Amino acid sequence: MSPLVGAEGGTCRSPAPGMPLELDGCKAGDSLILREVHFDNDSAKLRPSSMSFLDQVAKELKENPTIKVAIEGHTDNNASFDYNMNLSQNRANSAKFYLVSAGVNPAQLVPKGYGFTQPIADNATADGRALNRRVELELVGTLVLSPAKPTKVYISTFHAKPAQLVVPVGTEVTWVNYDEISHDITFDGAMGSRIWTSPWLGNTYSLKFDQAGTYSYRCSVHKDVNGKIEVKPSVDQYVTTESPVYGGQTTSSYKANQTVEPYGG
Repeated sequence: MSPLVGAEGGTCRSPAPGMPLELDGCKAGDSLILREVHFDNDSAKLRPSSMSFLDQVAKELKENPTIKVAIEGHTDNNASFDYNMNLSQNRANSAKFYLVSAGVNPAQLVPKGYGFTQPIADNATADGRALNRRVELELVGTLVLSPAKPTKVYISTFHAKPAQLVVPVGTEVTWVNYDEISHDITFDGAMGSRIWTSPWLGNTYSLKFDQAGTYSYRCSVHKDVNGKIEVKPSVDQYVTTESPVYGGQTTSSYKANQTVEPYGG
């Protein structure tokens, strides 16, 4: 059986053998059975064999950030109604937590447990019960993403301020050089750009971050000019940094003023 199979009534289909997993042909209401997602017996603990497939699901959801899905847990009818409802919810939560840890925007994921209320096979047989124990991925709508806001890092007295930024995917970061000397901004060994500057003019270098991840940078000459950009699929709050323009000198008391506001996304 292929990893991703259209559930009854759905129109999505698994990719051909050897082809990557895709959700582009799916629409709201389509539901997919994730047959390669398995848990320990009577547990919400994912089996290691499930993780490589969930990594594929995570990759597809990150490449389609406006798709919102329900992660639905289902059980057979062994044990009580309440027990199976709790087990199915916990399994749906477990799958969600794994996808979020793999970089999926949590706003894309709605976990829901159905217990044994939606069987797709006869619970009177072992084969039927095995089919009923499943996780489904249902497309439930479109997620509206807020546009990323530009932000700045100020370099003064040979230090980057702030030294660490947490921003959503799509953010453009601008480095503003207030030192009286130029700096070469280097990302993990790959040269970015030299910020040439005349004294006190605040020349800039900008870079847009379109992929989630952690990006460390430094000046290739001045080791104290360094920092980190953490790029996430989404953030709960947004920190914008602004700074007064100094009219003739930089000092150790130089400050970068920050404003924190809620961020929808």
